[in-house]
Amino acid sequence: MITNVVIARGNDPHSSTSSSELVRQLTCKFEQELCKVVAAIGAEEFTPPRFGSALSGLRTMLAGIGRDALSHLLKERDVASPSIETDGRRARFRGASKCEWLTPFGKISVSRRTYRGDGPSALSVVPLDEACGMTGRFMTPDVEEMAATSMAMLTANETALLLSKTLPEGPSATAIQNAIRRLGVEIDEQRVAIEQAVASDAPLSREGDTLVVSWDGVMAPLREGTKVAWREAGVATVSVYGQTADGPEKLDTRYLARMPEKGMKTLLEQTVDQVVRAKHGRVFREFGVVCDGKDTIWEAAAAHPELHDAVWILDFYHAAENLMKAAKAIHGEDEIAAHRWHQKIRRRLLNKPNGAESAIRAMRRLRKTLHPDSKGSKVVENVINYFCFHRTRMCYADFSAMGLPIGSGNVESAAKNIVQARLKRSGMRWSRDGGQHVLDLRTYLKSGRWSSMWRVLKTAV
Repeated sequence: MITNVVIARGNDPHSSTSSSELVRQLTCKFEQELCKVVAAIGAEEFTPPRFGSALSGLRTMLAGIGRDALSHLLKERDVASPSIETDGRRARFRGASKCEWLTPFGKISVSRRTYRGDGPSALSVVPLDEACGMTGRFMTPDVEEMAATSMAMLTANETALLLSKTLPEGPSATAIQNAIRRLGVEIDEQRVAIEQAVASDAPLSREGDTLVVSWDGVMAPLREGTKVAWREAGVATVSVYGQTADGPEKLDTRYLARMPEKGMKTLLEQTVDQVVRAKHGRVFREFGVVCDGKDTIWEAAAAHPELHDAVWILDFYHAAENLMKAAKAIHGEDEIAAHRWHQKIRRRLLNKPNGAESAIRAMRRLRKTLHPDSKGSKVVENVINYFCFHRTRMCYADFSAMGLPIGSGNVESAAKNIVQARLKRSGMRWSRDGGQHVLDLRTYLKSGRWSSMWRVLKTAV
């Protein structure tokens, strides 16, 4: 956070003369360097190599001008005073300290005046760093944003390679990882402010009339000592749907993801927060929760009153998969008969009122044809119990008539695109914190809310 710096004495205002002289010098240098580039190109016709050489020359020239201009501006803007007062405490000038900053024009060496109070634990201040938002940073904010955006999609080594092709000089993989670690902490600290900014700048689409929430688990590789432990990370979607002649159409989605934790506690809290924000000042025609058949998922939903007014829907395709288990158990090796029976009951489940009750009756009737102690009989019994437990969440004809989606494909796709595609590449191992830092960046990017998030981080330094 930028402190309130007050110059105690000796603070001469920056003169317009010095600024004008800087502009004159840079303009003169630009003209000289441009003449060199044009002369190097010569009068010959362009060929691909010569065109590439011209582009390279212009980039090098502009980068050099940019470094010179930025170095002069920073030198001019540094606080020059014997002492300063910050947050009511006096700090005295202790000398200049050099550091390197990585800018869009390449690295520059920055000499900054440092101030420190009296005593071993006294306040230490570098006004230029604070004024530029560079305290504890190596990359300037624009370069850091490039790295963070890339890290939401690529590895640190891939990001370093990409930026080396984009910038005059790119950061190392280690510098990128350090920046992401710090940004991850800042996102967590500023999450309330970020979500307020998102709610103001980019709320969920107001065109739809149906709010749908889903969450699911996906295995992620954790680094535990020298071993890899696979644990269930969580992913959630909060979506707005509109109605079309072909059924509900997804218009907008917020993605959320958390590294493995017991009961998906934080993920569900953040999901409920998104529901509350979406409903604020707005009435949805329908509100649904669509998930798969894990008991723990529905128990977690029951613990949040904000979800009690939702229509709870068991993902239709999980129901159909379980129905196929019963079909195979009933018909044994007769695959044609099993498929035919499955399709008939599946259509009934999908299209008929009380389709779940009809499916339960059909399975109970056919289970009697099996030996009570057979494996097939036990399979059918388990499917019957599954249907009985979820029967109120399997009124698919009613749900479709209400304009609600009956499949959890949205969140299952998110599990693949948000978590698997980034965290489960060959050889990857993650700490919980390291994985969460990447997931936070990735969910804001994939949700289309990156600019709001980044604006808060820039103003919070």
